[in-house]
Amino acid sequence: MKLKLILLGLLLTVRILSSQSNKNTHHYQQIVEQTNNIYDDLVEIRRDFHLNPEISKQEKRTSKIVAEYLRNLGLEVKTNIGGNGVVGILEGDKKGQKIAWRADMDAIKTDEPDVVSFASKNKGIRHICGHDIHTTIGLGIANVLSQQKENLEGTVYFIFQPAEETFTGAKDIIADGLFDMIKPDEIYGLHIGPEASGTINYKSNELFAYTKTLNVKFKPSADKKELENFMNSLLKVYVRNISQDGSPWDIINKISDPTIGLTSKETIFKDYFILQGARLHTNADETVTFYNASFLETDIEKVNSLPLKIKKQLLNSKFKDAFISIGYSKDYAGSPMNNPKLTKIAAQTIASFYNKEMIKPLYGQVPYFGEDFMFYQQTVPGVFFFLGGSNVEKGLSSMPHSPNFAVDEKTIKYGVQSFATLLLERANQK
Repeated sequence: MKLKLILLGLLLTVRILSSQSNKNTHHYQQIVEQTNNIYDDLVEIRRDFHLNPEISKQEKRTSKIVAEYLRNLGLEVKTNIGGNGVVGILEGDKKGQKIAWRADMDAIKTDEPDVVSFASKNKGIRHICGHDIHTTIGLGIANVLSQQKENLEGTVYFIFQPAEETFTGAKDIIADGLFDMIKPDEIYGLHIGPEASGTINYKSNELFAYTKTLNVKFKPSADKKELENFMNSLLKVYVRNISQDGSPWDIINKISDPTIGLTSKETIFKDYFILQGARLHTNADETVTFYNASFLETDIEKVNSLPLKIKKQLLNSKFKDAFISIGYSKDYAGSPMNNPKLTKIAAQTIASFYNKEMIKPLYGQVPYFGEDFMFYQQTVPGVFFFLGGSNVEKGLSSMPHSPNFAVDEKTIKYGVQSFATLLLERANQK
C-alpha cells in the first residue's frame, strides 16, 4: 500500500510538471507571436530615437515618449526620477516575485558621421552605444508582458534610466528614492555587444575589468621628466597577459576573436593588467601630481593592494624625499557584479526556450568599458547581459562607441522575446 502511494505521488508530480511545462511553452509561443506582431512598430520607434538622440541629462523627448508609451499599455508610470528617469509598473493578476528591468536612454557626443540611412538629425550627437536599441527593447518587453498580464504572477518594474554615459544616472535615480517606490527582488538588464545578432552572452561575478587611476603627489623638487619615466616603469611591472602594443582599439577588436576573445576558454581577457600610462600635472603650488596613472585590472585584490606596493617602492627610491601621497581618484568606471545563482538560472531559463547555440558564456572580463548598472546590484541581486547585434553579411558591426557602429534591427526581436520570457518566468517563481 505504501509503495502504491509513493508511485501515485510520483505520477501526480510528473503530471503537474508536465502540465506546467506545457503551460510555459504555450506562454513562450504567445510571446514570440506577440513580439512578431509589434516588431515593425518597434523598429519605427527605434529609428525615431536614433534620428533624435539626446545626450546625458537632456533626454526629455525620449523620456516623454517612453512615459506615454507605457501609459498607453496601462502601466502605472512615474516620471522625472533622478532627472529624466521613468519607471513603469506592471502588476500581474496574481502574487509572485517583483522583478525589475533596466534600460538606458542617452546618446553620445561625436563628430563621426552616421552610417545608417536614418542618420541623427542632432549635429554632433549619435546613438553609437546602442541605447536607442536598449530603450526600444525595454518598451517591447513592457508591451508583450502587458498582453501576458493574466499569466503574470508577480510585478515587473521597467526602469528607463538617463545619463548612463556619464555614470551618474543610476546613482541619481537611486538617490531620488527609486527603492522607496519599488521593491524588486531581482533586477536584469542588457547592453548591445559585438557578437552576432541575437547572441546572448552571460558571466557570473565581474563582467568588466576594474578601471582605476592612481593619484601620486610629489614635492616640486622632483625632476618631472625623470619622475614620469620612473612612475611608468613601476607600473609596467604589473602588465600581464595582454600585449600593450597598439591602441586600445587594437585590444578591443580582439574581444570577438574566436580563439582568444571573451567567448573562448583560452581567452587572453581572463586575468590581465593593462597600463594606460602615467601623465603628470603641475599644481598651482608647484607640487606634481600623476593625475592619469590609469590602468585596467581584473583582480580586485590586486587593485586594492597596488597603492601600498607602489608606495613602498617609492619610499625605497631616489624620490622618497619628494613623495607626498598616493591614492585612487574617484573613478566612475566599474563593473556589474552578476549574482552567480541568478546568472545560472537566467541562462538556463532562456536556453530552455531559445536557440541554445546562441546562449554563450563569457570566460573573461571586458576591457575599456564600464556600466552603472552596478549601482542597482549593490541593493538588489541581478544579472547584466550582452546582446549581440552584428551582421557580417550586411556589413554591420555593433562594437559600442566605434565610429561605424550599427545594429541589425532583428536584434530587437530577439531581445524582446527572450527577455520577456525570462521576466515572466522569474516573476512567476513562488
